[in-house]
Amino acid sequence: MLNEKIHGLVDEIEDWIIDQRRDFHMHPEPSRKEIRTSERVARLLEELGVEVKKGYYNTGVVGIIKGDKEGKTIGLRFDMDALEMEEMNDIPFKSQNEGVMHSCGHDGHTAIGLGIAKVLIQMKDEIHGNIKLVFQPAEEDAPNGGGAQHMIKDGALEEPKVDYMVGAHIWPKLKLGQVGTKSGVLMAASDPFTIDIKGKGIHASLPNMGVDPILIGSQIVTNINTIISRNIDPFEPAVVSIGVFNGGTRYNVIPEEVKLEGTVRSFSEGVREKIHDRLKSVVEETAVALGGNANLHYKFSYPPLMNDEKAVNIAKKSIEELLGEENFVRVNRPEPGGEDFAYFAKEVPSVYMFLGYAEEGKELYAPHNPRFDFNEKVLGIGAKVLIKTALNLGRS
Repeated sequence: MLNEKIHGLVDEIEDWIIDQRRDFHMHPEPSRKEIRTSERVARLLEELGVEVKKGYYNTGVVGIIKGDKEGKTIGLRFDMDALEMEEMNDIPFKSQNEGVMHSCGHDGHTAIGLGIAKVLIQMKDEIHGNIKLVFQPAEEDAPNGGGAQHMIKDGALEEPKVDYMVGAHIWPKLKLGQVGTKSGVLMAASDPFTIDIKGKGIHASLPNMGVDPILIGSQIVTNINTIISRNIDPFEPAVVSIGVFNGGTRYNVIPEEVKLEGTVRSFSEGVREKIHDRLKSVVEETAVALGGNANLHYKFSYPPLMNDEKAVNIAKKSIEELLGEENFVRVNRPEPGGEDFAYFAKEVPSVYMFLGYAEEGKELYAPHNPRFDFNEKVLGIGAKVLIKTALNLGRS
């Protein structure tokens, strides 16, 4: 009966959930600036009769739904921010904010959260304990630490204290209707870094009288690529990538300075620390060997996302009961992307899931692409799975 009730209530409001997603998509806001989004979320929750608390990391919102039975407090997290990029889709609900786009599915996540609120407010008799709906800003803001840890510091997991956290992401590697997860590490630690290189500027025809920071930077990039291949166990996955190489203003001038920016992805704290130490040595010693100097500015940002085994098993059971055993996918290996839900998972037992949207025969654009979009049927599927998982965890 519970499965039928969840299917029925979510199906009834599927169009409403899609409408919310399209509204958020038309009005995207970047990290730490989710003002309209936050206000709309809070207003809609209040209109639904959900207890609302605001002010977490400025734009974060928490909705609390108290059940009619004793049980645990389950947190469901939904990220709200968009990315600074121009949308290239030709759709009726295309972004109206120039240079900002929901290209990672957070508009869908936020809409799923509101749909869950609309359903659970009608299902208090099925809730054991409490459900906390955590609408989080700044998931994409890795250089500033992301919004999750700040919401935690501001008390989002307290009053009432959260026993389990649940999260999900719309995902291109699974088919529409499939939901995947695994226990243990699911996603990588994500650490950004910058390298400031100083040389001695000179006319390009007199390189012997200067110190070329472009040459130093090029050698650093080459040497960085030896860190994984020669310092990390081949059975420990890790990635070091340089995404920005800035230096110089004119073709015939060797500049004074060069700046590199990059990222490290790893899946264990030991490997993470070893890469940092080797990176620092490579950067500094390469620069000195070539007559200049360089400084590494490294931020230990999002940690590896660790799923709790019990929570994963309960999510698996929930997915199979709702969607059929064939639509649960046990993820074989962790993903190299970072996700600041990992901070929640460090605080309380958690499960994070992937919601498939890939369709056979249809061109697929993955997150962070200016043509990113997805089949909106995934929104109802996500709402159903998160509702059932939360209810099962509440009485576990």
